[in-house]
Amino acid sequence: MGIYEELEWRGLIKDISDPSLKEKLNKGGMTFYIGTDPTGDSLHIGHFSSFLISKRLKDAGHHPILLVGGGTGLIGDPKPDSERPMITKEEVDHNFNCLKNQVEKLFGFEVVNNYDWYKDIDLVSFLRDYGKYFNIGYMLNKDIVRRRLETGITYTEFSYMILQALDFLHLYETKNVVMQVAGQDQWGNITAGIDLIRRKTGKEAYAFTMPLLTKADGSKFGKTNGHAVWLDINKTSAYEMYQFFVNSEDAKVIDY
Repeated sequence: MGIYEELEWRGLIKDISDPSLKEKLNKGGMTFYIGTDPTGDSLHIGHFSSFLISKRLKDAGHHPILLVGGGTGLIGDPKPDSERPMITKEEVDHNFNCLKNQVEKLFGFEVVNNYDWYKDIDLVSFLRDYGKYFNIGYMLNKDIVRRRLETGITYTEFSYMILQALDFLHLYETKNVVMQVAGQDQWGNITAGIDLIRRKTGKEAYAFTMPLLTKADGSKFGKTNGHAVWLDINKTSAYEMYQFFVNSEDAKVIDY
């Protein structure tokens, strides 16, 4: 059984960008990235599930890079129902350092910060070098944007898709990253990155998404509701984490 078949058997593949990716995954040797924004100072169990997939890919001969978005964290990935509150640059920097240390300790992955390349891009260059490759109709048709049109979405959040696509292009050009891995809610942003790479370089990049780890009521694991299961032992003790899974609803046991 190859790594693709293993991930599929575990129910960990939702969408793939190209059928040829199955063979490429099984062959090994791909550099890929997975990203998260530093909106908190610790990862939670939802992050952990996706990083475990990255660890499996690493064990199968691929090279993972974790992008912690020190730049995109200042903007905020659009939520399905409301705009994220803005956090300060100082908070983002603090959270970035906490997450970087946590990931390096748990997984040993290389960590990069997209603020490192955003800070040198001026507005005119951004519009000329990246914005011109995005059709407004294409962006409006993305699921997360379409769902927010009725309640309202700011230009800041609307631009997030371009920034994430820019990340993929930058890592493709500087670190030979040819694949992105993310939760299924990121599919629109991921395919925007694949399209940008194709239009700017004429070459192909790849991606797959995993189903979101959810609770029995369908809600995501996270920190919004104040009941996150943190990886930081000072926030969630080993006993509390154990009890959370032991007490899980029967319907979710196989998924977990």
